[in-house]
Amino acid sequence: MDDLQRNQTTAQQAENLEEWEVNPLRDHELHSSKYFQLLESRRRLPVSLRRQEFLDIYHDSQIILVSGETGSGKTTQVPQSILFDEWASGKKVACTQPRRLATTAVATRTAAELDVTLGEEVRYSVRFERKTSKMTRLKYMTGGLLLSEASRDRDFSAYSCIIVDEAHERD
Repeated sequence: MDDLQRNQTTAQQAENLEEWEVNPLRDHELHSSKYFQLLESRRRLPVSLRRQEFLDIYHDSQIILVSGETGSGKTTQVPQSILFDEWASGKKVACTQPRRLATTAVATRTAAELDVTLGEEVRYSVRFERKTSKMTRLKYMTGGLLLSEASRDRDFSAYSCIIVDEAHERD
C-alpha cells in the first residue's frame, strides 16, 4: 500500500495488491480461502474489466456519472477502486445508498470481498444503527446521514471522495 499515490494508482497496482496472500488492509493477516473465490468472481464483473479506464477518468475529473446494468459491479467495485486510489490521502471514501437495507447489505458484501471485519475498515451508517471504527476507510451510508454529516462538516473534510449511488429525484 505504500507504493500507492493518490490519483496515480493503476488497475495493475490494485490487482497486484488484491492477489497477495496477505491482506494489506488487515495489518498483513493472511487472506481467507473465501477471499480468493470472491476475487475470482469479482474479476469477471463488467466494471472490473474496465477498471483502468475508470481510474483514468477518475484521475482527471471531479464528477463522474457511471451507468451500467444491474449486477455489473458498480456499487461494490467502483468504491473499492477508489479506496485503493485514495489510500494515500488517509481519508475515508463515502458511498451513499438510497435505502437502509441496501446500505447494510452492500457494506457487508464489500467487507467480505475485501476480507475485512464489517465495522472496521468497511463500515455502514443508517438511522439508529452504526458499525463504526477508527480504522474505517470505506463508509456506506444513506443519503440522509450524508446530509446530516454536512450540517456538522460542510466541507466533508473526513472524506477524499463521496460516491452518490442510485441518485433519485427525491434525493
